[in-house]
Amino acid sequence: MRYSGKLGLVEQLEVRPGIWEEVVTEVPVLGTVRQRTEVLNGEGSVLPEYGTTTSISVPARGVGPQDNSMIRYVTYKGLRWQITTIVDEPPRIVCYIGEVYRGPTPE
Repeated sequence: MRYSGKLGLVEQLEVRPGIWEEVVTEVPVLGTVRQRTEVLNGEGSVLPEYGTTTSISVPARGVGPQDNSMIRYVTYKGLRWQITTIVDEPPRIVCYIGEVYRGPTPE
């Protein structure tokens, strides 16, 4: 299945001496949804938590191996999803997503 969305890249910038801030940039990408698995985890809670083990393959162009540590989330189905694993498969990278992302986003 085709994919069109954004990767969320987070970079640490020093705003003042000794003060660091995370700056988020979203990069549009086209790719392929390789695997789609939906997960409902209801252990120990009244309301089950929704998750997924979906994998999305995107070109590594512009997001080289040195930048993989900057990738924090991917948009999918209208939500930002936290990336749990990134696999290098040149010339592409495969992002495995898990839970809904709750970190910093672009303003």
